[in-house]
Amino acid sequence: MEEKFIDKILICTDCKEEFVFTASAQEYFAGRGFMDDPRRCKSCYLELKRAKRHSERELTGRGHFETELPEAELSLTSDDLPNGNSREESDL
Repeated sequence: MEEKFIDKILICTDCKEEFVFTASAQEYFAGRGFMDDPRRCKSCYLELKRAKRHSERELTGRGHFETELPEAELSLTSDDLPNGNSREESDL
């Protein structure tokens, strides 16, 4: 017997606003094994996800960072490139 889904109005635990958990969304998530209703609206969920990514980057040291290199390391000569080719020749 196939389960019949109907739209549900839920309250977001973060912003306390109402949001609709549509029948099609319920069917989609149930088909992937998710049985619980969502606790957050889409915008609060996306904000939580963004904040988690940001904190993970800080903890792992990944993400954007700046570094200073000595000026000598910033300029390349043809001797620094494979096969002694100049930059213009190697770009072709």
